[in-house]
Amino acid sequence: MGAFAVKDLTWQGEQMSEGALVLLDLYGQNHDGELWERPYVFDPGRFVGVSVGRDDLVPQGGGDPHTGHRCAGEAVTMAILRTLAVQLAQLDYTVPRQDLTISLRRVPTRPRSGFIISDVRLRAERADLRSGGPKGQGAASR
Repeated sequence: MGAFAVKDLTWQGEQMSEGALVLLDLYGQNHDGELWERPYVFDPGRFVGVSVGRDDLVPQGGGDPHTGHRCAGEAVTMAILRTLAVQLAQLDYTVPRQDLTISLRRVPTRPRSGFIISDVRLRAERADLRSGGPKGQGAASR
C-alpha cells in the first residue's frame, strides 16, 4: 500500500523527502519469518491461544474492526464517506469513455486514465428544492 509523504520526515531513522513514495509492505509484513513460524503455510490455527501484537499482523478483509480486523486508513475512509456520501448521492455526472485498465506494475495502482467524470451537476430534484420549486417558483406562487 503506497502514499506520498506530505512533508519531509524521519521515521525510525529513515529520512523521506516530501513527495517521496512511501510503501507499507503488507504482504511482507504478513509473511515475515522473524514474526511467523512457516510464514508461507496457510495455518489459521497459529493464532489460537496466541496474543498477536498490534503491529505484527495487518489483516485485510471481513470482520469486526473493534475486535481485531484492521485496515490501514479504515477510520479516516469511513469518516470521509460519512461526511460526503449524502452530498455525492445528490450529484448527477457523466463518465466518458476512458481506459480503466489497471497496471499491476505501477504503484500506486490506478486506472491508466485516472477516473474521469464530466458534466457534474446537482440532481434536478435537489436543484428544484434549493431554488424554491420547479422553474424557480417560490412557495408563495404555488
